Amino acid sequence: MRRARPLLAVLALAGCAARAPLPAPSAPVPATLPTRDVLQRSMAERRAAVTSLRSIARLRYTTADESRSAKQVIVAERPDRLRFEVLSPFGTVFVLAARDGRLAAYDRDDNTVYRGVASIGNLARYAQVDLPIALAVDLLLGTPPMFPGGGGVVSRDEGSIQLWQQSGDGVRVLWLDSGLEPIRYERRDAAGYVLLQVTYGNYAAVGGIRLPAHISLELPPSGRRIDVDLRDPEVNPPLSNEIFALQTPPGSKEVDMDQVAP
Repeated sequence: MRRARPLLAVLALAGCAARAPLPAPSAPVPATLPTRDVLQRSMAERRAAVTSLRSIARLRYTTADESRSAKQVIVAERPDRLRFEVLSPFGTVFVLAARDGRLAAYDRDDNTVYRGVASIGNLARYAQVDLPIALAVDLLLGTPPMFPGGGGVVSRDEGSIQLWQQSGDGVRVLWLDSGLEPIRYERRDAAGYVLLQVTYGNYAAVGGIRLPAHISLELPPSGRRIDVDLRDPEVNPPLSNEIFALQTPPGSKEVDMDQVAP
């Protein structure tokens, strides 16, 4: 049974872009660090202020073997709704949509819609991102999630504020600048190995809300890196259910992606 082409192959149709720079150093951290409660309240307020996003974006996907980039449309809404379209000079060449635990991917070249469970494996297979959908949405919205229930240790780390949390599931670490804006985020396993690293930069005000225009995700276990540069983002736009429901184009076939061999 056929499966969709790897996304890196699809991106070959869409051209290249230079990698965005890392975030510039922020203003000095105050001599007295904010308390853990202040940091957690600030993160909760940011999370409440940003619930959805729609933007043109330039994405670069990099693996050990190759690197491709493309212009895309990204739409994300909490908790687990996601859509992106890969654009080329000849129109949309690939669409992925996820909502309510289901995922669909359309490859124009195959003229096929693949449908299945919105699992980590399926998102990795069709979007090169081996993360839960809800986590991918949180990261795109600039609201990296910490462990529920609070806790953690606040410290100073190379000119930034660090919040460290540990539980039986591993470690989560968040770095913030002097304005309490996230600039780096990591998830580590119980042994301390980094599973995910996210860097935020180029903050700008959008509708009265400060958002990062550059997001860099590194996934060391799979050797993948995704750099995202947002262009003219909309914060909390009205989004209908249909945006996250991929319709099968006339004449296209449908395939159960959960039955396709990896």
